[in-house]
Amino acid sequence: MSFVEQYFIRPILINGFFNPINTLMYALILVIAAILVYTKILQPMKVRIDRTFVISLLPFIFFASTTRVLRDLAYSLARQTSVESATLGIFRSDILYQINLIHSETLDYLFTKISSPAFNGFYSWVITLFPTPGSYIITFTFALLSLLLSLLIQRYAKIPYWKIMILIGISLCALNLYLLPPLNFAPFLIVMGVTILWSALFFMLTKLSGVTNYRVLRDVFTPENSSLLSVHMLDAGATWCALSFYGYLEQHPLPRMFTTLFTPAGMFLLKLLFLIPALYIINRYAEKGDFKNFLLFLILILGLAPGLRDMIRMMVGM
Repeated sequence: MSFVEQYFIRPILINGFFNPINTLMYALILVIAAILVYTKILQPMKVRIDRTFVISLLPFIFFASTTRVLRDLAYSLARQTSVESATLGIFRSDILYQINLIHSETLDYLFTKISSPAFNGFYSWVITLFPTPGSYIITFTFALLSLLLSLLIQRYAKIPYWKIMILIGISLCALNLYLLPPLNFAPFLIVMGVTILWSALFFMLTKLSGVTNYRVLRDVFTPENSSLLSVHMLDAGATWCALSFYGYLEQHPLPRMFTTLFTPAGMFLLKLLFLIPALYIINRYAEKGDFKNFLLFLILILGLAPGLRDMIRMMVGM
């Protein structure tokens, strides 16, 4: 088995499990891509990284999460077909066979919802190719094209670009919600209940930071940082819920280690150990403005996207 096959192809064949090698590689690609997006796209186009920018991109994060769940569904259907046709061994070892079978199952599933051959032909490939790094590439492409179109409309029709982006993003989200199977809201209530409890704690600390002389507390528990911490507790809560009550397995190596050592609740500890120092450093040393906001936005994506995917996948019942 070659290096690429072992560390990159094999994880896709088992629907996205990560190892230290591909995790580090994807993290490096993400950092480089983020730098290029900020310096080569957003800055030259003079797009401000402010609240409206973040709000305009939130639907695309939800789109990415729900598309990944649709891909999980397609993988499950394709795997079942391979079991019934006695080709499970090929499905687990041949990437081209697996992709074609997942695409076929995706196409069949889409035709149960939508009757357009042209749309289904296109969107079935979007879903099929969505595992990492495909999810990054496809979501970025959709968001970038939406941004360019929105800026063009803003220039000639004087409609703020973020309003157009929100409309496009919400349309994509509505499409995916329609395509998903019926949802069970029990996982949603569990995850959101845990998230609200953590959020209450963080915002209590935010209030406390306003009347204390401790610089560390003031630099960590700002309203923005407490919101980010709450988002990551949604991610941790979804992982905890999935491992504790629904029989899921953790896909990433470091969370896998923490949840093994400290039970599924170790995910909360892992988040706090990494986020609190990161938020302190950003708040303490990064200059206020677009770059600092961009860093905080990246932290938002890294918590919200996987958290929503895990929660919605449990709601779908896979």
